[in-house]
Amino acid sequence: MSSEAKRDNGGRFRPGNTGNPKGRPKARPGVDAAVTKALSEKITVTEQGQRKRRSKLDITAAQVANKGASGDLRAAKMAFDLARKVEERAEAQSSNTPVMSQADREIADRVIARLRQILSEETSHDHSEP
Repeated sequence: MSSEAKRDNGGRFRPGNTGNPKGRPKARPGVDAAVTKALSEKITVTEQGQRKRRSKLDITAAQVANKGASGDLRAAKMAFDLARKVEERAEAQSSNTPVMSQADREIADRVIARLRQILSEETSHDHSEP
């Protein structure tokens, strides 16, 4: 069937026919996906005389923590920074209240003060009317 027969008089494709029979090409995975895939691969390691299958991410995290504990300051800083990020994410997820910056707080305080002023003016006008 030619492409002209698949189209109606307005030039649109008829139902069931498209101009791309193979469909949309699959998206190529990005760097994030490649790194995530590589870190989630499991390999066999020996820990305390026992063979175990662990992800590369788990093994790498343990190595960073062990090097930091043995005095490698660079590894220790990396471990502390990562731990702090994890704690901050966990804290942000556990609290439903959004984190406000100092500038946000100042703006909110001004809005609240303005609303109080408007309400007090309305209250004083209501009392003055007979």
